[in-house]
Amino acid sequence: MKESKYNLCLQDHTGMVIYNAKADEVIALNPQLAAIYEKGKDTPDTIGEKHPELFAYLVKKGVFVEDGTDETADYIASQEKAEDEAGEFTITVNPTLACNMKCWYCYETHKNMPAMSAEVKRAVIALVKKQAVSGETDKINLSFFGGEPLLYFDKVVTDIINEAAQTCKEKRVALSIHFTTNAYLMTEQVLEQLKGLDASFQITIDGNKNVHDTVRKTKNDEPTYSTIIKHIHLATFFGFPVGVRFNYTSRSLPSFIDVLSDFQDLPISQKKLLNFTFQRVWQDHGGDAKQTEEKIAEIERAFEEAGLFVNPSNDFTVPYCYADKKNTVVVNYNGDLYKCTARDFVSKNREGTLTADGDIHWNDKYKKRLSIRHGSKFCRQCRIYPICHGGCSQMKLETTVAGTCPKGYGREKIEDILKRRALFILGQYKKRNGRQ
Repeated sequence: MKESKYNLCLQDHTGMVIYNAKADEVIALNPQLAAIYEKGKDTPDTIGEKHPELFAYLVKKGVFVEDGTDETADYIASQEKAEDEAGEFTITVNPTLACNMKCWYCYETHKNMPAMSAEVKRAVIALVKKQAVSGETDKINLSFFGGEPLLYFDKVVTDIINEAAQTCKEKRVALSIHFTTNAYLMTEQVLEQLKGLDASFQITIDGNKNVHDTVRKTKNDEPTYSTIIKHIHLATFFGFPVGVRFNYTSRSLPSFIDVLSDFQDLPISQKKLLNFTFQRVWQDHGGDAKQTEEKIAEIERAFEEAGLFVNPSNDFTVPYCYADKKNTVVVNYNGDLYKCTARDFVSKNREGTLTADGDIHWNDKYKKRLSIRHGSKFCRQCRIYPICHGGCSQMKLETTVAGTCPKGYGREKIEDILKRRALFILGQYKKRNGRQ
């Protein structure tokens, strides 16, 4: 046996914490057990002789592995197996790339963008049906993106949803519906048509009312904050989960504390359907990083104290992106196929096409994405590979750096990430158990 290369130990007078990046778990040892581990970690079998129960637990948690084990290969295989066994297929649909707003940071032009044609809409419906009857899919995740997908809710979206719901019901396949929307058009009439479905929303806010209304205006320069807040309330009243994403810059960040007043008095039943996330506008690089982190933490605490759930702004791990998974596809309004929604939907970026019969034809760009999604040889040797894996596949496609970390991390940074991830998990445990 040998120690896992993914281990990190933190120790003080109260004992020891062992964090393993592959398991992404922490193990707490009292001083007596910590002493046994510290003395025998280089010869694990001696721990087994002295304390069989401790040894068995550490092996179970991956702290010790068999000699000759390729931990990285095992990790990649487990991820691929989990993806295959999940039985899910995600279809993201852009009904249009047009939008009813003009946010300065949006990477889409939104100019002269038509709605999805009837032919492409039928092809999307055919794709849904093919997946539902394949025998390999237990759940279809149908997501609407854009542009603003609710611009063509009646013309495009409802037909796809209704056909998908009927087919999935007949084939006993679960169906979830999701919208990434600015919520300005998310009226009671729209929500009524979604009743009875497993539907959810992601909605962005750009600051308090004053700040938001300078950024998020309609094409006719109308303010939008009050309408968006009203529609978020309405969605939770209907029982739909809503993720509220705070798009912040270093200048707008302090204003988000004012947004709390628009949610803190909601009934508990509605609060439970909300989650808040901070996301920095990608063009913004100003401000002091430490001050930004502290300000976010301050606002997060205020929301949590009001009974609202906040996704931590940095949990020191990089989740697998939807674009990294084999069973996901983004269908543009014109039938072009993509994997990533965070890039321009132009022909040079497309990774395939959708046929009229609902068949997916991938191109070489897609094949390259799959070939590099698990990272370079350099990344796979790294101690934080299971919680970083070299970034998302889009980043890997666009990175030409070879033989070094694509994120520029050195040894000290990697150790710091491991430590901060371990402390984050401990902090979350204490929160759940009322010890903070």
